[in-house]
Amino acid sequence: MQVSASIFKAYDIRGIVPSTINEEMAEALGKAFGTVALAEGEKSVAVGRDGRLSGPSLSAALMRGLAAAGVNVIDVGMVTTPMLYFAANTLTHSGIQVTGSHNPKDYNGFKMVLAGRAIYGEEIQALRRMMEAESWSLPAQGGTVSRVDVEAAYRDRVVSGIKLERPLKIVIDSGNGIAGASAPAIFRALGCEVTELFSEVDGNFPNHHPDPSKPENLADLIKALQNGDAELGLAFDGDGDRLGIVTKDGQNIYPRPADDAVCPRRAVARAGRHDFV
Repeated sequence: MQVSASIFKAYDIRGIVPSTINEEMAEALGKAFGTVALAEGEKSVAVGRDGRLSGPSLSAALMRGLAAAGVNVIDVGMVTTPMLYFAANTLTHSGIQVTGSHNPKDYNGFKMVLAGRAIYGEEIQALRRMMEAESWSLPAQGGTVSRVDVEAAYRDRVVSGIKLERPLKIVIDSGNGIAGASAPAIFRALGCEVTELFSEVDGNFPNHHPDPSKPENLADLIKALQNGDAELGLAFDGDGDRLGIVTKDGQNIYPRPADDAVCPRRAVARAGRHDFV
């Protein structure tokens, strides 16, 4: 099959729907990834997706491909990327998140964990070559698809490892990304008083672009802090693995360069330790 080589990045697969990312491509990726997973002794793969409009169709196609390759699919539904990593650490050892991350709404893509490691570089290119040649292996007996809800287990694990010295009043701006479905509840379970901004998951991102690394996307959060009595502001990106932090007086606490983009193995390790919310 023909695929666009440009979508196969160093650490993930990412492109524009439907010109470079579509259902045919997603199903082919499932067949290729499933073939590689089985060759490494992996029998099951967790699949999640963020709140983008193309997510349901792409994840369904991906799961068809995985099952066709003989893999048992664990569908964890609409979750943050850290929650998918959690599933790939507790329910199985491999997983794929269908996500456009912090990119514009017409983007989507795939972040992949295989046998406990985030694949990147040559391993991603090997998937591309297998897809182009259609050289995957499809057994006569396909795999199964089962649905598992990991939200409660994820929340409980996060809460069990954190103890606040005192209650905090915070504002959470989820930017209509997938974090809005889980982050406010997690912080409330930690004992925080939470004011929510744009928690409704909407792949059109109607309020502002969900990328907290850009100061212009923090304007609503800063205004809420200035007009209220919260002590801290938190802003998530589209798939909940990028965090912006704003102080009471509107100062942006800039993070170090995105360690997890540079080293996805670190992202998986941190997700396994449940440092992410």
